[in-house]
Amino acid sequence: MGLTPPPNHTQGMGPVFAWPVRPKGAFYVSAGYLDPNYKRRFGVPHTGEDWNLRTGGDSDLGYPVQAIFPGRVVAAGYYRVWGNLVVVEADPWVKDFWAERLGEPLEALYARYAHLHHLTVARGDRVEANDHLGSIGKGDGGRYLAHLHLDFPRLPIPPEAYPSQEAQVRAQYLDPARVWRALAFGDRSNLLPQGPLYAPARLFVGDAEALQGPLLLRQVGDKLYARSDA
Repeated sequence: MGLTPPPNHTQGMGPVFAWPVRPKGAFYVSAGYLDPNYKRRFGVPHTGEDWNLRTGGDSDLGYPVQAIFPGRVVAAGYYRVWGNLVVVEADPWVKDFWAERLGEPLEALYARYAHLHHLTVARGDRVEANDHLGSIGKGDGGRYLAHLHLDFPRLPIPPEAYPSQEAQVRAQYLDPARVWRALAFGDRSNLLPQGPLYAPARLFVGDAEALQGPLLLRQVGDKLYARSDA
């Protein structure tokens, strides 16, 4: 039985996820994953990437930050050193798709957006790729030049967690540069739903009763993921 392509899933094109800021070309990465210069400066390994506007200084203060992938906000608030941060847990199909493209299993998949100036989401909110999460800030007490810290925890950890050893970073976080190479990203994602898809209830077993109304469908490999859009 054939499957209807997911919403806004361009024929012949796989999922295109969103860059965290746009236009991406206006930004550069000032500190990378396990960057040795970062370790020398701050005495701890770097868990992800720091993104800055090419115009430098605090020119990106207040610049909008958007969700990379669809999921659920599991943390949104103010934390010491971090300032405001948002953590989004990826939808199950996203986790499985990234694991397939990266060639390794993932226990979980999160995106953490940190040092934000303000937040536009709260814990428990549903977000889609390209949804606005907040804006670039300067961290707790304005301690940094404005920038976005982005990392990808690959297992459940406290939202403010920060490991002290490189081995912990390798075990707990994905290298963003590797993610960018393995998957497709754009200033605008092709994942935004543009309308409901309907499926007969007999296609589902187990928790089918929990799926009410129109369903958003996504196929990854031999698995079909369904989310109620009621």
